[in-house]
Amino acid sequence: MDRADRDELAREHLPLVERIVAAMTVRFGGSVEPDDLRSYAMEGLADAIDRFDDSRGVPFGAFAGPRVRGAIYDGLAQASWLPRRLARDIAFYRRADELLRYQADAPPSRDTVETAHRLADRLGEMAAAYVTTYDACSGDHLDKEPDPDAESLLERKRHSERMRAIIGTLPPSQQILIELYFYEDCRLGEIAERLGHHKSWASRVLVSALGKLKSAFEGLPE
Repeated sequence: MDRADRDELAREHLPLVERIVAAMTVRFGGSVEPDDLRSYAMEGLADAIDRFDDSRGVPFGAFAGPRVRGAIYDGLAQASWLPRRLARDIAFYRRADELLRYQADAPPSRDTVETAHRLADRLGEMAAAYVTTYDACSGDHLDKEPDPDAESLLERKRHSERMRAIIGTLPPSQQILIELYFYEDCRLGEIAERLGHHKSWASRVLVSALGKLKSAFEGLPE
């Protein structure tokens, strides 16, 4: 793709960037400047253009959207001023977007039943990702609540023990990936490099692990 085609593709998808920025401005309750979000978003759009392969049959908008949002979350994640709850939410959104990127890279299915099953799987995986993120982000590095009461601390301890027990049932490779991805906040590419694999391997292992966590959560008593 030459420079003129890149510029044209960027111009065509500026409305996508603005929609994402507007939605995130509302999501964060005005606590983040739209211009900052827009700056991160344009970096994500440029990255999407660099990585896009139209031979895969995936529309550019579907490919670019998760990367634009991911770039915003990556930018916000570097900020040290974030309130605990917002930091935890951003950590989840960033991970959920990686799941969406993994899905966006797969060619779309023409089978509506298969598409519905894929969507159900992604929603279940994101629910598992949220629960795991909540546990990982309940540590001292984000826990700035003044003097939490004893009941809250006990419930948090029980939740963490339950999470660790469930994660302990996963195969070793999945346990390692969950630990690095959620609890040590490593990116999938970094994890794959450390373990001597390709990023696509890390994505597949993550999705498989989250599917098993989802099943385990569904089997827990109310």
